[in-house]
Amino acid sequence: MSNVLEARIRDRLDVKWLTPSQRAIWEVIQRFDGPPHRVINIYGIEGSGKTFLGWFLERINHSTYHVWPDVQRPLLSRLTLDDVFPDRTTARDVRPLVDKYGIQQIILLSRMRVNERAMPTFELCVTDDDLENFRANLFRHLQIILPESDYRNYKAALERLSYEVQLNTWIFQSYTPFSIKSRS
Repeated sequence: MSNVLEARIRDRLDVKWLTPSQRAIWEVIQRFDGPPHRVINIYGIEGSGKTFLGWFLERINHSTYHVWPDVQRPLLSRLTLDDVFPDRTTARDVRPLVDKYGIQQIILLSRMRVNERAMPTFELCVTDDDLENFRANLFRHLQIILPESDYRNYKAALERLSYEVQLNTWIFQSYTPFSIKSRS
């Protein structure tokens, strides 16, 4: 269910889906666009919305999205690499790709801050306002109600929704008074 829900969100993705924290990072990305900032790093805990932001950047034709280490020639003038290992070697290995592919910039998405002092880094956090915005977006765009709970991040919320749907499906199947057979 989580993958199905993620696909439904991805299909409808636009700037209205961004939470306040994601919107702030989007503004930072625009300010740090291109030279001299050839590579920038957006980092945050699991489920903080980094992948969602990568999908958004591709959806609006700002950046081609790939998951590290699957690096291919980008179709757009920027490349977003998700799930990057945050060490100095990896950061330095991707820098030459800017010239190799003739692109403006590479955006690295990672769980921890990349260990490279010369690289601009920005943390993506999840606040209570972000979760309320996410809850409202689920209802507004998909008519899905996210149960009240203390979610740590978006991934936890999506997992809860997946569990609720599976439970409801099981209950429905268990208590259906009869089965409908198709006519041949």
